[in-house]
Amino acid sequence: MADDVLSAWVAAGASLLVSLVSLGATIWTTRRGDRTQRELEGLKSRLSDENDAAKAKRDYEYEARKRLYAELYPLVFQLQEAAFSAHNRLRNLALATRGGWLARGPDNWLTGSDPYYFTSVIHALIAPVAIFELMTRKLTLLDLTLDQDLRRQHFLARKAYEALRSDFNLTDSPYPPLVLGPAGEKYAPPEVRPDALPPETEQRWRWRQGLYSGQISQAVDAVLMTDGETTRPMTYAEFAKALDGTDLRTPDDPRGRAGEMKRALRPLADVFRDFHPARRPVTWRILLAQGACYRAIAAATRSDGAASKDILCTARYAGAKDLADFDWIGDGEHSIPPALRNGIDFDAEQKSAFAAADMFIVGAFEDFSKRSRPPA
Repeated sequence: MADDVLSAWVAAGASLLVSLVSLGATIWTTRRGDRTQRELEGLKSRLSDENDAAKAKRDYEYEARKRLYAELYPLVFQLQEAAFSAHNRLRNLALATRGGWLARGPDNWLTGSDPYYFTSVIHALIAPVAIFELMTRKLTLLDLTLDQDLRRQHFLARKAYEALRSDFNLTDSPYPPLVLGPAGEKYAPPEVRPDALPPETEQRWRWRQGLYSGQISQAVDAVLMTDGETTRPMTYAEFAKALDGTDLRTPDDPRGRAGEMKRALRPLADVFRDFHPARRPVTWRILLAQGACYRAIAAATRSDGAASKDILCTARYAGAKDLADFDWIGDGEHSIPPALRNGIDFDAEQKSAFAAADMFIVGAFEDFSKRSRPPA
């Protein structure tokens, strides 16, 4: 009898234990299921949010790229053409100097009776800077980080702009030293440009050979025109027509649009008044620095997606196949002004000008690389 009671108690205990275990398992399973469900819902929510964010990013980038390409690609094409023209004008200035066509006399291309050559130089040099200004005005509405090639083209155009106002910088360290006069004169032009040119031997340090930013902006505005809703730089034909025969080299100011243009362009015209690389070695450094920027723009255009190091190699003058095209000295017989033939090593000066331009473009690419590097 006692054994039967014990067996009943054991069976009841076992049944209770099974029930408790079953209840615990059910509770655990339910809670686990609830937690799994919550985790699944959370995962679905996160995935949905991530998908929404990714879609929003794709939609933003698609629309932003459309705006970027629609607004900037036409200007980039114009920049490439203007850079090519400015680069060729630099090469032509070297040719003219080498051949004696910038020597004093009635046959001087810049000072002769026909203002065409001088006018074309001014237009060729300001046009790419004007296009950079137009590109910059649009950047408040555009995301340039979406296209590295476009960003690099704009940055190179910016450096060409900066070169035009870097006359003091390009004569200081770390750029190669520039011997301007027999007594070691420093580049120190007066704040207010005098009406009369200094003596030929003193123009090297007493004549302003670059521009201030405000003067560049005024010159840019002078060459811009609006067609409907589009603003663009004038072609040379439009530029000459707007001047209406006005000679940018003379002190008189005609009335109307031509007079306004002449006043705005006067600081730039003064830089090239009686220009010669021997008399204006700082301006020549500026032109070569700009030329390096334009060579880089051309190299990037020819090799879409090319690495910066390859573009830089093409932009530099060191080892360039066309280096002789930018040699303004030649044999020196016709190129060096008689008043400056003693006391100045122009061969060394020319080498230092090429070196300064190469340092300028190398620094530009280093700066671009730093700005393009993602934050740590």
